[in-house]
Amino acid sequence: MQDMPVRIVRGDITEAGTLSGLMEGHDSVIHLAGAVGYGQTMPHCLRINRDGTANVANEAIQSGVRRFCHFSSVSVYGRVPDVPIPETFPMKKTGDPYGDTKIDAENLLTDLADLGKLNLTILRPTVIYGPGDVMFLSKLLENVQARRARIIGNGDNTVDLIHVDDVSEFVHRVLKDSRAIGQAYNLTHPQNPTWKEFMKIVTHELGLPEIKIHLPYYSALAVAGILELIAMIKGKQPRLTRYSVRVVGRQYSYLTEKSQQELDFYPEIKLEEGIKNELTAYKNRLSKNS
Repeated sequence: MQDMPVRIVRGDITEAGTLSGLMEGHDSVIHLAGAVGYGQTMPHCLRINRDGTANVANEAIQSGVRRFCHFSSVSVYGRVPDVPIPETFPMKKTGDPYGDTKIDAENLLTDLADLGKLNLTILRPTVIYGPGDVMFLSKLLENVQARRARIIGNGDNTVDLIHVDDVSEFVHRVLKDSRAIGQAYNLTHPQNPTWKEFMKIVTHELGLPEIKIHLPYYSALAVAGILELIAMIKGKQPRLTRYSVRVVGRQYSYLTEKSQQELDFYPEIKLEEGIKNELTAYKNRLSKNS
């Protein structure tokens, strides 16, 4: 990817006044900020994911920055398994604070774009991994290392991951290509392995026994609910959540042909390659801390 000029400024997206003037002189806004992860409440997500997005968009408009690239999520589809999901698939609120407020954010941005105030592109990635990831891989490796990891369901469902470098490359293409204006794009690697294959790679690279124990999907949901309750009482984060069970325990089919056909984009980093690099970094951290 070619270098692009970037100027970093700081503000609080929940306080519109702190953003005043910060976007002047910029050509584009890439909006990544959001409340995600375990323990999010609806008021918190509304404040950040919906209202914060509105504050960023309004400041962009005031500053004359029309090009707006917004990071949404495949969560807007409502976690519907076993059916092909293109970008035209209807969004569905499920009561999940994160997914529901991502829908709100998309709707308000689309309204502004329809009024001609923004040249908008919406990105809907699956889980992004790679350098800087502190949510997905770190928790997974912690459970694997402690021999607490289980394969949820039969493990034949594919992993929904994409490397941060591929995402960065796609953003670069989106901002350079006017065909992306007014569009939404799913982002995942279409050749990801199954969870059984993925966990075999992880355990092999860590020098640990292959995980043979499977936990049925609905049993995993029940266990996660209990662990969440215990964690809430103790004031800690659970090692398994119902959200993560829903993400990894069923087969989702997020279609990516649109980005291939319109922008000639295909992710370059296969999961086997990307995860091995991350596992090497993880092992180096363990050795330094031991």
